[in-house]
Amino acid sequence: MMKFIASTLEAAKRKAERALGTQATVVSVRELPSGDVEITASDKPAPSAPEPAPKAQYAGAAKDAVDEGPFKTGAGARLNESIEHHFSEDALAKLSSSLTGSKASNKIDMSDDRVRALAEMLAPHGVGEALLAALINGAKSSKIDEDLYRLETAFRETFSFAPIALTPATPIMLVGPTGAGKTSTAAKLALGARDAGAPPVMMTADVGRAGAIEQIQSYSEALGADYYIIESPADVQQIVKNRRFAGALIFDTPGVSPYDGGDIAAIQSYREAAGAEPILVLPAGGDADEYVDWANAFREIGVTRCILTKFDATKRVGAGLRAAFEGELALAHFSETAFVSEGILSATPEFLARRMIASRPGKVG
Repeated sequence: MMKFIASTLEAAKRKAERALGTQATVVSVRELPSGDVEITASDKPAPSAPEPAPKAQYAGAAKDAVDEGPFKTGAGARLNESIEHHFSEDALAKLSSSLTGSKASNKIDMSDDRVRALAEMLAPHGVGEALLAALINGAKSSKIDEDLYRLETAFRETFSFAPIALTPATPIMLVGPTGAGKTSTAAKLALGARDAGAPPVMMTADVGRAGAIEQIQSYSEALGADYYIIESPADVQQIVKNRRFAGALIFDTPGVSPYDGGDIAAIQSYREAAGAEPILVLPAGGDADEYVDWANAFREIGVTRCILTKFDATKRVGAGLRAAFEGELALAHFSETAFVSEGILSATPEFLARRMIASRPGKVG
């Protein structure tokens, strides 16, 4: 079953028919405090009572099922729980140190004035020894003897840059930790798609976070985009099966834990149902080791690109860059503002170089 929100009951029914087909059956109707109408609809014959979403039916759920008395769930059923719940002492004790790894670093020759200047500029950002060595080595290819150009060359030689080209044939699914900015990033991508003439469709499975549904509803209506609220991979399959998309499909997922096999299996099930490319969304600044864990864990389900957000909210931006480097992920986009109307930037070495120069410790501006 799926939920649909619109200003009137008839408009909500039309949304349901677009997603589920003309056989869609309204199971329940609820008036929201905002004055809008929310309906729960199904493509099956009307049941006597709403059936719970099949939260435990993810890949690996059967073997990971645990006995909780009369309430039995699989690991994937925890997808919509608060991420903090997963970090109990028991969970931490079971974490595998194999997630976090680093590339072998090279010795840095600090006797070279140019090398020392770059190191002094980059090291405070927390890029890590391996990435620092790679950037310094890449900067040697610069044909212009100036900090800005050496930095541009360093980033160009060290990273792959691959902005997203949204088309109906390539749905995008945003994954990452709670608070990374996935929903606002989805809205920014939708804005770019709309401005490029590809009518966006937004989808969210983030039904457990407070205010998430209202947030996606607000963004979608401001952009004139259809949106769908889903609770299981089966919901995604119904939308993909019953609707031909003329524009871009952008799928927002809830924050999960890279240390929970059930959460990863759930995201994998959503990805397979949508036929979407998963894109990792991480803040530019934060705990670098945790971010490397994210990159390595999600690379296992097909993530090859990442979007770094919140450049406006941090001075030191090495954590996200280190995760991309050690996780071997291409840089797709950067976000340096919380305002959706200001859009999202295509990732470039020029932006990174200027960002590093501007935030040099001790420099005003």
